Amino acid sequence: MIFKRAVKILAIIFVFITIVTPLFSQRKFDIQGTGKQILDGEIIYLSYRNEGRYMLDSTFVKNNSFKFEGIIGNIPIRASLYRNQNPTHNYDFIYDRLSLYLEEGIISVQSMDSLNNARISGTAVNNTFQLLQERLALLEKERLSIKDPDYFSEEERKDTALVNKNRSLLEANYYKQFDVQLAFAKEFSNSYVSLDLVNNIARNNKYNHLAEEVFNLLSDSLLQLPKAAVTKESFLNKNKVRIGSIAPEFEMNDRFGRNIKLSNYRGKYLLLDFWASWCLPCRQEHPNLLALYDDFKGANFDILSVSIDSKKDKWLNAIIEDGLIWSQISDLKASNGEVYLNYGISTIPCNFLLDPQGKVIAKDLKGQDLRDKIKEVVNIQANMH
Repeated sequence: MIFKRAVKILAIIFVFITIVTPLFSQRKFDIQGTGKQILDGEIIYLSYRNEGRYMLDSTFVKNNSFKFEGIIGNIPIRASLYRNQNPTHNYDFIYDRLSLYLEEGIISVQSMDSLNNARISGTAVNNTFQLLQERLALLEKERLSIKDPDYFSEEERKDTALVNKNRSLLEANYYKQFDVQLAFAKEFSNSYVSLDLVNNIARNNKYNHLAEEVFNLLSDSLLQLPKAAVTKESFLNKNKVRIGSIAPEFEMNDRFGRNIKLSNYRGKYLLLDFWASWCLPCRQEHPNLLALYDDFKGANFDILSVSIDSKKDKWLNAIIEDGLIWSQISDLKASNGEVYLNYGISTIPCNFLLDPQGKVIAKDLKGQDLRDKIKEVVNIQANMH
C-alpha cells in the first residue's frame, strides 16, 4: 500500500515537473560591446519588453567596452541600445542607437565609431538580423540624404514644391524598405527575424496583402509562436473590408451634431478617410486632400473624414487649424469605435476609395497615387456619359 502511494506521488511530481518546467524555462543573454570611439564614462542603455513589462538597464563604458547580462524566455526579444540618451526621456531626435535581439548566448556588438554603424554577431537570430541591415544599408543612406521637411527652416517651408517633393521621396523610400524586408523574409523563412518583419508590415494597409502572402510561407515552427497568432489575427481584421467588397454601412454625428450615414454618399466617388488630431502623418496629408477636394468636388467626388480622437476639443481645433471643409465625423471612442473595429483598421492615416455603388476600389492611397486614381475613375465615368 505504501509502495503504491509512493509511486502515485512520484507520478504526480513527474507530471507537475513536465508541465511547469517549460513555463519557467529561461535563457541567459550576454551582450558584449566594443567601440573605439565609444568613450569611457559614457552611458549605454538597454531597453526591451519582456512578458509585457518594460525593462530598462544601463551601464557605463569602461576600456571602450560595455556589457549586459540578463534572463529571458525561449523566444528572442527585439531590444534597443542607446548611447547617452535615456529612452524614457522625450527627445526630438535619437542620435545613436542600435536594434538587436536578446537570445541565449554571447551577442557581440562591434563598432569603429557609433552604435548606429555597429555590427551584430554571435547568435543565430542576430547573425540573420545583421544580414538584413546590410541589405537595407543603401536605402538607409538614401533616406538620410533626403532632408525631412519636419526639419526645414522657415524659408524652406515656403517652398511647397520642395516640401511635397521631399515628403514623396521619403514615402517612396519607406515602401522600398518593405519590399526588401518581404523579399528577405521569404528567403529566410525559418528565422524569427522574418516573423518580426511580417508582423510589422502587416500593420500597413498598403502592404498587408503582400505581408500575408509571405506569412503563409514561413516555417511551421514560426507559425506556432504567439506572435504568429497575433499576426494572423491582424490579417483577419484587415481583410474585413477588401477591395471589391461593399463598404459596411455606418452612421455617426458630424462636428455640428448632425447624423451622417455612409449610404448618403451613394452615387458619388467617395474617399473615406480615417485620421486623428494627434496623428502627424495624417495632418501632413491634409494639404493634399484639400487640393483634391478643390479640384474634383464638382466631378461627382467627395470626402468623408472619420476621426478616431477621444477629445472633442482637440478634434475640433485640428479641423479649424487645417482648414478642413468637407464632412467630419467622430464617435470620440478612439480605437474602440465600432467603425474603426469593423473596418479592421490598425494604423492611421488610412483610407478607402469607394465607387458610386459603395464598392471599395482602392485602399490607402496617398499623394500623387491618390490623385491619379481619382482622376482615372472620374474620367472613366465622364466618358461613359
